[in-house]
Amino acid sequence: MEVGIDIVDLDRIERVYIRYGVKFLQRFLSEEEIAVCMHKPQVIASVAGRFAAKEAVVKALGTGFSGEVHWKSFEILNDERGRPFVRPAETGSFPSGCSIKISIAHDRHSAVATALIDSV
Repeated sequence: MEVGIDIVDLDRIERVYIRYGVKFLQRFLSEEEIAVCMHKPQVIASVAGRFAAKEAVVKALGTGFSGEVHWKSFEILNDERGRPFVRPAETGSFPSGCSIKISIAHDRHSAVATALIDSV
């Protein structure tokens, strides 16, 4: 079992988003992730939460964003109840048979995410 965690400052994400707009989001989010964020009441918090979740996942994997795992190798989406989950966007992004669970939270200042990876 491996664990990863990351925290992101909302002001930092907002400043970069204001400067570069959707081009900033397209660097690390899929079109579906962007659409999900744009429909949330707190867009910046949603973007920051996904950024933190992706960082937490690669920390738990122990790979960082290198080799076969990059920002768009997987998506952070929500199920019908709003719970976040990881969906591989490419085959071979993760070790076969692994289970990835994530949790995302935010307040007025930051977003935090944890990832737990377990071999099945």
